[in-house]
Amino acid sequence: MYREKFEIADRIFGNVAGYQSPQAGFFLWLPVEDDEAAAVKLWKETGVKVLPGGYLAQDVKGQENPGKKYIRVALVAPKDETARGLEHIRDSLYSV
Repeated sequence: MYREKFEIADRIFGNVAGYQSPQAGFFLWLPVEDDEAAAVKLWKETGVKVLPGGYLAQDVKGQENPGKKYIRVALVAPKDETARGLEHIRDSLYSV
């Protein structure tokens, strides 16, 4: 089931710089300049909820929080709804 959703994500984000197809799991980690700003923008413009990656990690010994330049997208909705949500994310955050 998730393999099919990964294939949908690959089709939608394949041209986005920094996008990497997930190996497993049920999340996408999408590259952004500012994780919080991207999450707020998506919610306000599209109604799509994502989690700023910086909320899931922290700065360690002088190194910036590794999640800060990503948003985490859960692929838990049905396939058609997932595809629509991913298209909204692409259209709102990336000009490809």
